[in-house]
Amino acid sequence: MTTSDTPTHDTAQVEALRERMIERLWAVNALRTQPVADAVRAIPRHVFAPEFPLEKVYDPKAVLKTKVDEDGQATSSVSATWIQTLMCERADIHSGMRVLEIGTGGYNAALISELVGPTGQVTSIDIDPEVTARARTLLAQAGYADRVNVVLGDAEHGHPDGAPFDRIIVTVAAADIPPAWTDQLVDGGRLVLPLRIRGFQRVYAFTHHTGGLLVGETGDHAGFVPMQGLGAPAPTIVPVTDAVSLTTDATPVPAPDLLPEVFAAPARDQLTGVRIGRNAYFGGLQMWLATTLPGFATLSGDADVLGEATMGVHQTPAVWTGTSLAYLLLPKVSTDPDQWEFLARGHGPDAAVLLTTLVEHVQRWDRDHRTGPGPRFLAHPDLPSDTTQVIRTRHTRFVALWDQRDTPQLDWEADPEK
Repeated sequence: MTTSDTPTHDTAQVEALRERMIERLWAVNALRTQPVADAVRAIPRHVFAPEFPLEKVYDPKAVLKTKVDEDGQATSSVSATWIQTLMCERADIHSGMRVLEIGTGGYNAALISELVGPTGQVTSIDIDPEVTARARTLLAQAGYADRVNVVLGDAEHGHPDGAPFDRIIVTVAAADIPPAWTDQLVDGGRLVLPLRIRGFQRVYAFTHHTGGLLVGETGDHAGFVPMQGLGAPAPTIVPVTDAVSLTTDATPVPAPDLLPEVFAAPARDQLTGVRIGRNAYFGGLQMWLATTLPGFATLSGDADVLGEATMGVHQTPAVWTGTSLAYLLLPKVSTDPDQWEFLARGHGPDAAVLLTTLVEHVQRWDRDHRTGPGPRFLAHPDLPSDTTQVIRTRHTRFVALWDQRDTPQLDWEADPEK
């Protein structure tokens, strides 16, 4: 189906499905203010995804993949409504604002347009000419042709012709914050984006302070398609076995011939004493380890090869020192089918030291941060770099500040149709 083949739908059915979606978004805290709810109610979401059935279009958790590559991986999509409304809420968009959206699809730009109103301006930029052409067509069909400026370009440079912006919302997974985004954001402006820090993608809301400092709050996990162009991620991936690889942006980078040899050495295990129950969330532990452990990396691959259940989908936190490797696993507790206990496993001459470090970090997370909201982040090109707590990317240095503050989280348990 092409964008010109928009099917005709029963108006009553569309309205019922949309109202049910709005109800569910309120229930899980993905809607928090009436203006965002009104924007969702005003927009015919099905116009922006004509190839999908209505039930899927108005499912708040459904990601609508509109373009895939030769490997079947999505390169463009209409994101799930819950994450779109949540990002709009965190951006705190008001009437009259100038907003830049990075990564276009049409629907999210229409949401932003409703929020800024007739006195605001919305620019949506994407690197793919097919995606921008589709967005223009669908925005016109939905009645937003004159309210959203769709631009073809590499988002690494932002959009200087439309700057400065009060808000920048990024709808593709970023691995860095290019200088152009900060330069084109007004003082006090907000940058909301899915940012991948040391392998773990979360949604962040940064506020721009004088001097180019960004102060950000982390939020929910999300799975956006990766950025293309100059900002495309380029992590170091080193094979461990045919079925396992290690990904890192830390130093030292593992030697391709040494890492498999270390991994093949006898393993040493140490239980942490920290347990979680069924369906418990442990993304905060992943972020804690990623931002506090020197030499942090992730192991991805076959759980059978690793020997125990991995944390997450084929990804588990790891540490590499140049001669030794340690990583965290999550085996089931044999005496309780509803409990899992974090297990540290190490290989190499310094395995005992690494295991102690890893276990102590897990225990500290359990004691001090398990129920907290996660870290705030400072981001700036020139933060002091003489500490292991600084995470370096091509353009930016990040520092995670782990304090306890009250940040609301999504609660799908509140949704009877979870």
